[in-house]
Amino acid sequence: MARSGGTRYIFASPGNVRPQNPPMSHSIEQYLLHAALRCGLRPEVNATYRLQLFLVANRDLGSKHHQSDFQRALETAVDAKGLFSNHEGRGSGEYALTHAGFQAATNYLGTVPAVYVPTLKDSFKATMRGTVGKTEVRIVTRGTTSTVFFGAEQLRSAKEACQRLEGSAGLSLPTQGTSAVRVLQDMAIDRGFEIEFV
Repeated sequence: MARSGGTRYIFASPGNVRPQNPPMSHSIEQYLLHAALRCGLRPEVNATYRLQLFLVANRDLGSKHHQSDFQRALETAVDAKGLFSNHEGRGSGEYALTHAGFQAATNYLGTVPAVYVPTLKDSFKATMRGTVGKTEVRIVTRGTTSTVFFGAEQLRSAKEACQRLEGSAGLSLPTQGTSAVRVLQDMAIDRGFEIEFV
């Protein structure tokens, strides 16, 4: 479901929504370009937070890429190919589609209607929800801050959540040298969590 007034978007789990089937040779860069069009990006008009692009590619388009894969591809698309540009400077986490990127996307995909409103990081809201073993897990993201819940219990940190899931569900969720939030979000993609933008 997507609505613009009051802005509520739901990406249901893969069993409930048929992903838009991209062409067979869809590369990670093409997933990002396709997601950009679905997010309503237009050259020199607007920009979006990277996590919106990533989640649209995961849920709507059926990509199973993790955030680090998307981020590397996005940086290449900015630095080497000029398909995206950094919005408000490098390191903002927000990206705009360039004229070259828009042309590449439409050459490859044709006309793609916008389904979502592009959202900058200060306004970004998403909830990833699913079950791991007997534990109901929610990862609630507001802007660049994420909070993890097991049922109604709010955990102190994403790292604690990873450690508890490793113990209770026998998962391997190493957090040394990486973001524990990102580890959990990647796990959520792998396990087909429901993703909702509210």
